[in-house]
Order: sequence, then structure tokens, then C-alpha cells
Amino acid sequence: MRYICFALFILTASISTAGGDGARGCAPPSGFVDSPHPPIAGAEEIVVDRPLAVVLAAGSRTSLKDTIHNTDSLPGVGGDYPLSSIPFGTPGARRLVCLTDGSTLEEQVLDLAQSKSSYRFRYVVWNYTTEKARPIFYGVGEFRDWEIGGGHTHIVWTYSFKLKDHEFPGYLGGFGRYLFRVIFLDREYAALMRATLAAGKASAEK
Repeated sequence: MRYICFALFILTASISTAGGDGARGCAPPSGFVDSPHPPIAGAEEIVVDRPLAVVLAAGSRTSLKDTIHNTDSLPGVGGDYPLSSIPFGTPGARRLVCLTDGSTLEEQVLDLAQSKSSYRFRYVVWNYTTEKARPIFYGVGEFRDWEIGGGHTHIVWTYSFKLKDHEFPGYLGGFGRYLFRVIFLDREYAALMRATLAAGKASAEK
């Protein structure tokens, strides 16, 4: 930790003294392509009429199969299988998820941070085999929960996707990302997210 802090101190001091000249020591490497970040789905959010501790306890008692609710256009979860020796929820843990249409995907925990009044869980999903996700290279999801007083919890769930460059609509560039957003993210996937949050709220408020 001392070495990390010392390195950060040196880096900060260098940036402070260099000012605008710092960019002169950095240049894009050969073949560098400046690409935009993946399209971000409009965050879905909900307020649960229970404290954070109750919300998290209810979530821990619910299996993934019962957490993610399928919609008319997207499959639900049929089950999951661990791909690592550490429990899922721990950063680095991976699992195979089987969907109700017979397809699968892989999922890994990226980050988990929790305090008495807040909770943050971030994960990545890839290797989709369902036809619905054929254009998707990977997706990153994040839950942010925090207690807002009066025994209530505010939950925000966001998702971003990286499209495959060689698949439709990814190969259309910016226009393809726009199509993906309005056709899939803002409609089909947003509906799944809302249904999942509503089911979680109902479970926690029982």
C-alpha cells in the first residue's frame, strides 16, 4: 500500500507540474482507433419501501432463476452453474447461465462495494448464444442501491453493451448503435429490467 500511495503521489506531482505539456509525452500508437463508448441503456430505477438491509437480505434469498423475469420478447433464466470455486457475488466469480430458450451466457462479477447505507454491484456478461443477443459482444451491468431515509431504498440498474463490429447493426457504426438503442435497449431490454425490479420490490416488501 505504501508503494501504491507513493506512486500516486509522484504521478499527481508530475501532472501538477507538467500542466498542459503532459500530453506531449503521450501519442496514439500505430493503428489506434478512437471509438465511442458502448451505448448505455436508459437506467431503470425503483424505490422499495424497506431499508437497504431488508432489500439485500431478500435478494440473497432469491435465486437468479426467480430474480430475472422473462418478457414476451426475451427469455428468462432456467438455471445457473458455477465456473469458479469462489461464491458468486465475490469479484472474479464466474458462472454459466442457462436461459429458458435453451441458450446460455457467461457472467462474471467485476466489483462489489457495500456499506451500511449503500450497495454497488457491477458485472460483465458475454458469450451469448441466444439469437436475440447475436449482435452483442458483451454487456456490463451495474446495480446501485442506497437508503434514502424513512426506511426506503432507491435502486438504480444500468446496462451498457458493446456490439460486434462484423454483425448487424454494429457494422453500421453510429447509426447501427442508434438502431440497437431504440429497437432493443429502450424497448425489449428496458421492459425486462422494469419487470425484474418490480418483482424484487414485491419480494422485499412482503
